[in-house]
Amino acid sequence: MTRVCYFGYGDIGRHCLRSLVDAGVEVVGVFCRESDRRIIPDRPSVFSLANELGLRCYDVLRPTDKGFLEELRKNPPDYAVSIQYDRILKPSFLEIPTHGSLNLHFAPLPRLRGCFPTKWAIINNEPSGVTLHHILPGVDDGNLIAQEIVVLAADETDETLYHRLVKSGKRVFDAQVAAIADKSVSKGTPQNAEESSYYPKAMPHNGTIDWTRNAAWIERFIRAFTFAPHPAAQTSLGAVAVQITAPIKINGFSSLAPGAFERDESGALRIGCGDGSILVDRFIVDSKDVDAGGLIAVAGGLSRFK
Repeated sequence: MTRVCYFGYGDIGRHCLRSLVDAGVEVVGVFCRESDRRIIPDRPSVFSLANELGLRCYDVLRPTDKGFLEELRKNPPDYAVSIQYDRILKPSFLEIPTHGSLNLHFAPLPRLRGCFPTKWAIINNEPSGVTLHHILPGVDDGNLIAQEIVVLAADETDETLYHRLVKSGKRVFDAQVAAIADKSVSKGTPQNAEESSYYPKAMPHNGTIDWTRNAAWIERFIRAFTFAPHPAAQTSLGAVAVQITAPIKINGFSSLAPGAFERDESGALRIGCGDGSILVDRFIVDSKDVDAGGLIAVAGGLSRFK
C-alpha cells in the first residue's frame, strides 16, 4: 500500500485528502496550518476531516522538527503531498519520501511562482491556472506533472478566481490519484526558467492603491483585493483609512490629479488616476460600508486620497 505524508488546508485540502483515502492510500500523518489545528463547529477543515477519518495529525507545528524527521526516516512514506500548505518543505524533509514530494500550486507554472499568485494574475492581467508539480528545494520550480489553464473573466476578483481554481485543482489532482496510489507518478517535464516569474511573501504593493497608475491598472488592483472578509484595496483620506472593493467603473479622460476626487452626477465619486479616472460608489470605513456621501461626511473637507 502506498504511504503518504499529507500537508493540506481549506476545501481543496479536504477534498484531496479524502480522494487519497478513498483510493486506498495509507495517509501516515497530516500536517495542518497553525490556524487550522482545532475543531470549530460548522467550519470544515483538514484538521477536522483528519480526526473524522482517524488519521494522525502531527503535534509539531513545523516539518523541520528534528524529532519528527527522525521518526519519519525510520519508516519513510512513498510520497509527500502538499495542498495549499503555507510552509516551504526544506531539503531535510524532501530527502525522506522515497518517490518524491508533490505540490498543487494555484498558478500556471513556471509563471507566478511564489506567493499571492491569484492577486498577481489579476493585477498583471495574465492567465491563471493550477499546476501539480514535483517539489525541489527551490520555490515552485520542480518538474510539471499536470496543469490546467484558467483564463480570467473581465470582472474576475480574487474571490471568484480562487473558487474557480479550487474546482480546477480538484480535477487536476483527482486525475493523478491513481498514479499516486500505485507509485507511478510521472517524473514530469522540466520548467522553462526563461519563462518564469516569481513573487515574494510581501503583499502586492502593500495592498495600497497607487493613484499614479492608469485607471485600468487600478481597477484590476481593486479586483485583486476583493475577497471578503480579507482586507480590500487600501487608501487613505487624511487620517481616515479607506478600503475599496469591486465592482467599480473605469471612466474616461479626467483633469483630476491622481487621488483627487469629485462628486459625479450619478452620486458616485470620480477619482483621478495617472491616466483617466474611476467611478466608485461604495467604500469601507471603520469596517462599515458607506456610500460616497458618507465618505465625504468623514473627509473633513479633504478631497484627495493619498
